[in-house]
Amino acid sequence: MSSQPQESIRTMTGSEKSAERTKREAVAASVPVVESAPRDSGFFHNIDGGIKGWSAVLGAWLFQFSMVGAVTAFGSYQTFYEATWLDEYSESSIAWIGSLQLFLEFFLGVFGGLLLDAGRWRLTVGGGSILFVFTFFMLSLCKRGQYAPIILAQGIGLGAGLGFAYLPVSGIVSQHFTKRRSLAMGIITTGTSLGGFTFSVLTSKLLTSSLGFSWTVRVSAFIALGSIVLGNLLVSQPEKTLAEDEKKSINTKGNPAVETGSSPEEKDPSGAEEAVEEKGEKPRSISELLRDPAYLAIISSGFIVCLGLYFPMFAIQSFALEHGISPGLASWLLSIINLSGVLGRTIPNWMADHFGTLELYVPCTAAGGALIFALGGATNPGSIIVVCILYGFFSGSIVSLYFPTVCALDPDVTSTGVRLGIACLPVGIASLVGTPIAEALVGRENHWWHGLAFAGTAEMVSAALLAFAWVVETKRKMQRRS
Repeated sequence: MSSQPQESIRTMTGSEKSAERTKREAVAASVPVVESAPRDSGFFHNIDGGIKGWSAVLGAWLFQFSMVGAVTAFGSYQTFYEATWLDEYSESSIAWIGSLQLFLEFFLGVFGGLLLDAGRWRLTVGGGSILFVFTFFMLSLCKRGQYAPIILAQGIGLGAGLGFAYLPVSGIVSQHFTKRRSLAMGIITTGTSLGGFTFSVLTSKLLTSSLGFSWTVRVSAFIALGSIVLGNLLVSQPEKTLAEDEKKSINTKGNPAVETGSSPEEKDPSGAEEAVEEKGEKPRSISELLRDPAYLAIISSGFIVCLGLYFPMFAIQSFALEHGISPGLASWLLSIINLSGVLGRTIPNWMADHFGTLELYVPCTAAGGALIFALGGATNPGSIIVVCILYGFFSGSIVSLYFPTVCALDPDVTSTGVRLGIACLPVGIASLVGTPIAEALVGRENHWWHGLAFAGTAEMVSAALLAFAWVVETKRKMQRRS
């Protein structure tokens, strides 16, 4: 064993050294995967775009449009349920249907994230797609007063189907991009706003028409079916990591570059440390992330903000009707929130790529909280519409900036699924209990200020936690520069 290193050293002298260098260059030229990925492109091939990257954006957008959009439009169902279909049940009981959808959307993201990192994302996305479409059609078979079948189909079925597909699809998009990650993820979340707008308008108009509940749900389910099928065809994961590709090529049996072991590059064949050093930060493990005060502050803020984020969306129609707004105008308010959310999910994300995610996330969250308080003072059609437009913008930015902010804390894209999955857990729990708590505070006496104060305070506290995370990250950057 000791004679081999000595023999290797003797070969690296004079003309033999030049010949060995030529041999290594020839071996490197025979591995096109290594040559095709420049170091400054990050860990993935064709990063920041390419046909596969932007096709994944379109496919993920269709998932958001059809699945998250349909769930976001639950406010239209809630108004219909309270008025006729489930009129013998309390507002808080009905709110549990929508809250279950949101809870499962994020809670099941942990399992979807694990399967994404394991390379088995097709299993969870495909299974979630089938479950979502199947239970959507099953919802159309539910009759008036059947609370249990409705909560099973709409609350659990649609929520679970969305939960299995939502995070893996979003994680794949984040893997395709580095410099424009926030913009790309913001673009896909506009599907939620446009989907919420489409499904809420469709539901509000058709439920009150001669078509009835069953066929209204079926029309929505057919729209979701077409979008989900196309989305599955368009979404694909990027190439394997550069580190993994180089490691496989270096470890190939009979490769002379491995046998000599004399090249400086072969001491770190993956080049991962070099690529990360160019980013200015080494990848951190999940245990290190959980000990990171900035990461903990961000996921804690995600829990608190979701305690109040969805209450205005679910309650806006009932709130407007209580304050004398005509039923026709009230049915458009949720659509207005969703439509203005398109700008809220793109403009702040584009700015975040230039100025930083936390730099945008903090003021957007604070503005969302202030607007919830402002809604309590809006008692005429004009003021309610203005608040809905502004809240749609800032609530959209709160949703669309969460994942990019989590991803921005760590350059290691190989653990994207787990990191996003962990960040989804507190969001899912808060989404489950937040709106029912707010609805219970409002009560049958319609004490709207109680629910609005709860929701608005939650968003303000969340903004304070994000500000703390910003301080921690700013100090960390200053220490690295010094």
